[in-house]
Amino acid sequence: MIPRDFIAIGTSSGGVDALRTLVSGLPRDLPATLAIVLHVGAHDSLLPSLLSESGPLRASHATDGEKYQRARIYVAPPDQHMTVDGAQLRLSRGAKENFARPAIDPLFRSAAAEIGTRVIGVILTGLLDDGAAGLEAVQACGGATIVQDRADAFAKDMPLHASPFADYVLPLARMPGRLVQLTGGTTDAHDARSAGDPAIRSAAARAAAASEQRAWLAGDPLPGELCRIATPSTLTCPECSGTLWQLKHSGLLRYRCHTGHAYSAASLAQGRVGDVERSLRDALRALREREIMCRALGEQFRRRGDAAAQKREEATARRAGEAAGLLQSMLLEG
Repeated sequence: MIPRDFIAIGTSSGGVDALRTLVSGLPRDLPATLAIVLHVGAHDSLLPSLLSESGPLRASHATDGEKYQRARIYVAPPDQHMTVDGAQLRLSRGAKENFARPAIDPLFRSAAAEIGTRVIGVILTGLLDDGAAGLEAVQACGGATIVQDRADAFAKDMPLHASPFADYVLPLARMPGRLVQLTGGTTDAHDARSAGDPAIRSAAARAAAASEQRAWLAGDPLPGELCRIATPSTLTCPECSGTLWQLKHSGLLRYRCHTGHAYSAASLAQGRVGDVERSLRDALRALREREIMCRALGEQFRRRGDAAAQKREEATARRAGEAAGLLQSMLLEG
């Protein structure tokens, strides 16, 4: 029997309703702590009061250094990461991960490194793939993992990317019962991977998770810890333009820069879409301005009677207009 007394939950789009449904089915005497990250960015959040109204467990925004307790729900405050440090919850405005703060991966990764087999990681509805790497860490460190069934989720991306690391893929309605079973120490065939000595089995994974957590917390311009867990790539960070390092210990394609930003493949690709669109629009603006200026110069040369110069400027304006039209079509096609 493995005691599981810390439940880390991550969600984004559609998450408020999913969380309210989930906590409504949990008992008042649940022998576990719930720590929740919902992608709210820097916006005000009423989530704790909504969750307190939805079920018997008291919910609140976490405070830095607070000792977490069983049968309580702690929610990451707006624009602050929430992590586990021993028996405490810590808050920080550290570098964003997957363009999010609060982000799911730091909570899951820190819980996996600090608590190991006692953790239950849960991924609910959401866009992109924040949480997949964190769930991988929870599973590797001997924790139990649950992912919402895609067919049951408002937004299917996060369940899709996290499902390879799920011990259980369940509709929302069945999750409270499974959480009660796991926190009560009951197991079934899904826990066969934890047979033997899970502490020994997960030691290397916990060390890897702890190393990545230190690299994220350091925010050091010198690579330091990052050198031990990643290798430099030819890509650059879309947020700070620093070199991205590809992580070595993860089964996922993941990157981290030396200032702390981190990206999964899907999040990085989405960020690059924005980069490409901005670059195309800058180029489109420059070409349209060149076309306008060359036509103005051509008209000036016409008035002066310089036919050769007029022809040259009009040809340049025509080429700039054609190139601008091509860029415009690329932008319209998405």
